[in-house]
Amino acid sequence: MKKLNVLVFPCGSENAGEIAQSLRYSLHVNRLIGASSCEDHGRFHFADYIGDVPFIHAPNFEAYFNDLLTTHQIDVIFATHDTVCEKLAEMDALEGCYLVNGDRLTTRIARRKSLTYSAFADADWLPKVYQPGEKPKSWPVIVKPDCGQGGNGVALAHNDEQLAQLMSSVDMPVVVEYLPGRELTVDCFTNRHGEVVWAGPRTRERVRAGIAMRSQSVPLDEEISAIAHEINAGLTLRGPWFFQLKQDSHGRWKLLEISCRVAGTMVAQRARGVNLPLMALHDFMGRDVVPLVTPHVTVIDRAIKTNVLTSLQYQRVYVDLDDTLIIDGQPNASVLAFLYQSRATGKSIHLITRHEKKPVDTLNHMAISPLLFDEIIHLQEGQKKSFYITGPAVFIDNYFPERLDVAQQKDVLVLDVDAVNFYLA
Repeated sequence: MKKLNVLVFPCGSENAGEIAQSLRYSLHVNRLIGASSCEDHGRFHFADYIGDVPFIHAPNFEAYFNDLLTTHQIDVIFATHDTVCEKLAEMDALEGCYLVNGDRLTTRIARRKSLTYSAFADADWLPKVYQPGEKPKSWPVIVKPDCGQGGNGVALAHNDEQLAQLMSSVDMPVVVEYLPGRELTVDCFTNRHGEVVWAGPRTRERVRAGIAMRSQSVPLDEEISAIAHEINAGLTLRGPWFFQLKQDSHGRWKLLEISCRVAGTMVAQRARGVNLPLMALHDFMGRDVVPLVTPHVTVIDRAIKTNVLTSLQYQRVYVDLDDTLIIDGQPNASVLAFLYQSRATGKSIHLITRHEKKPVDTLNHMAISPLLFDEIIHLQEGQKKSFYITGPAVFIDNYFPERLDVAQQKDVLVLDVDAVNFYLA
């Protein structure tokens, strides 16, 4: 079977980054393309990046997008935002592409909490939903936007006055009972036969901007499993999707929302061995997918990652040996990763050092192949490294006087060891 061209749109979000990480090494992917309508972190997520897509409500969006699909021969599309997913699902022609979880009615229901609650109105796991003008029987109540996500715009009303204020300030407000208990996200996967083959509950222990930065796996009990299967039976799903639950005052799980896209912290499942975006590709290719779960991972914790984009179009990388490539008697994994990354993109690699022994002997002793380097420059005491460096280039050295000297050269980006991580893909 041919390798697939996969498009992720928009590509700058956390869940887009998770799709990129999930698929970047897949042997079944020919091209992994990220596209966005504005300049964002997608440029760092995706080496194959398109940054000038019109916004989805622009008059020329559909024509541009269909042309993009044809030009790049896209086979599979991951939509990473609920509104975008709904928009793409509504398009009459996607040039024969497969939109993951792209059922038109399902994307519309999942995008609006009012439609979600209406679709499952008879379920005992639905929170009490107050109709317009209906006076709450108990306080407080939750007011949330109909098309919100990630907890954005959610507010608590403790009385009639606060409720009236929120009803006038929240966009398309929905009023539901207050759920005081703990909260879970349940990452799911439905195969092409309509079967739920994975449901993995996880906690949301530390949340920033609606994204769980710390998450712990929770056993799938009968109650949560039943909810997953009832949602799956009531909608047309295929691929990764998720829903969020919160406990009421009696400890019963109640639905917050459903989404038919990859979640920002679905990485928690991949860390356990369950790569949901990759499973979507196998399912698309007609293969039966079986989750292979490792029992040894239960908690993931995340932090902000910083990438740097340099305007210098460098062709060479020069790197020091002592306390740079080798630190405390061990190879520096970050520097090595950068060297291999640079080599893969056609840069020449140069070792430049005043090492007291033969550099090749030390490299071999550290299990670093001398063949990694296009050139090994072994300086004598008193010789300046700047004399041997030609820009445009990157120079990595832990010693400030060396960096200061080399920085006087034209078109040379000098880096201390700690800064190398900024440039790792």
